[in-house]
Amino acid sequence: MNLQAVFLAFFLCGLVLLAGCTQQEAAAMPTPSPTPTVMPPDLSPVPTDTVPPEYRVHVTVTRNTYSFNPLVRVEFRGGRGMGLVSSLDAEIIRMDGTVGTARLEEPAIGGYMELPGTTGRDRVIVTATMMNGERYRIFDQVLEFRA
Repeated sequence: MNLQAVFLAFFLCGLVLLAGCTQQEAAAMPTPSPTPTVMPPDLSPVPTDTVPPEYRVHVTVTRNTYSFNPLVRVEFRGGRGMGLVSSLDAEIIRMDGTVGTARLEEPAIGGYMELPGTTGRDRVIVTATMMNGERYRIFDQVLEFRA
């Protein structure tokens, strides 16, 4: 009789274990990962510097209209202080947040730099560095692509 009781106990335990193993596991709820918030780039131009008359120089900034290769061209146009300029620096802040730079050393009239742009809005900043080390922001505008 003892053997039957032990066998019955094992059999019932096996049934209980088997019944517990046949239940479906509750699906794990995926924890939502926080999506990074990307701040749009600051495309707000600031006023250019007041350049003393003897240091004044001019640049022309234009865009091409090729959507497959949108370029921004910065061309040195000269000015009263053209002999005093050691370099021109151009910076483009693209609509997607990337930044590009170019430099024109000892610029001559007609010298230019080209920067890759986007087919949206890009901010272009041009800074003139004089022989004495002074730096002047001479251009700061947002340029819109026009097809």
